Amino acid sequence: MKKILIILTFTLLFTSCEKNTIVINDQENNTITNSGMDFIPNTLICNVGDTIYFELGTTHNAVEVSENDYNNNIGTPLANGFNIGYGESSYIVASEEKIYYYVCQPHLPGMKGVIIVE
Repeated sequence: MKKILIILTFTLLFTSCEKNTIVINDQENNTITNSGMDFIPNTLICNVGDTIYFELGTTHNAVEVSENDYNNNIGTPLANGFNIGYGESSYIVASEEKIYYYVCQPHLPGMKGVIIVE
């Protein structure tokens, strides 16, 4: 029994996700929050049909933008994209395989994130 626990512990340690990236698909791990001027996690990997929850502080929003705007630190909302308001707790459903790019508009260029839907 001890050998199994030791093997399991080492397996979990060496297969854990990269810092600030979450891959597990459940509500607890599909939640995006903020810490200071960062989205936590800033990269989320999930599956089509998963629900992604946002729990934001009062001075932060999460607005979906185009890849070009994301790369150029522009906060123009994407037509038909998601828009989570300041301090809101809300969610989106990952409806298709794609990369969602989003920003906190007042805290560009630093506060950005991506949701990779596989």
